[in-house]
Amino acid sequence: MKEKVLLFNIPLREKRLKIGRALLPLNIAVKAIERKEYGQSIGYLAGYKDMPETREIYDGEELEGEMVIMAGLSGGRTEMVLAALRKAGVQKTCLKAVLTDTNRFWNAKALYEELGKEYNRMNGQS
Repeated sequence: MKEKVLLFNIPLREKRLKIGRALLPLNIAVKAIERKEYGQSIGYLAGYKDMPETREIYDGEELEGEMVIMAGLSGGRTEMVLAALRKAGVQKTCLKAVLTDTNRFWNAKALYEELGKEYNRMNGQS
């Protein structure tokens, strides 16, 4: 699988471009996911060939905050991407995750909610 970073709810075009420029030296593809695609599985959005497309168009609420999903990266590459994201100005509160064999079946809303719970636990919030 090709290394890829998926961007969710990063509305400013300039910010998306800045992230793309920061990842360019790493030769990592960046894909901004539109809200209407939030019903698709994360694996499908990342390009897994075995993940079926969902025909429904998501018409629910936008995510409350930003989310970045890293797909197809090894541990060392993940650290490089995180450093590049910090350099590009991605806030600490932006939820970040690595695509796994479990979460690749989830949609954007489900993954965002789970990451939000983990973030709150890690920061001593309920």
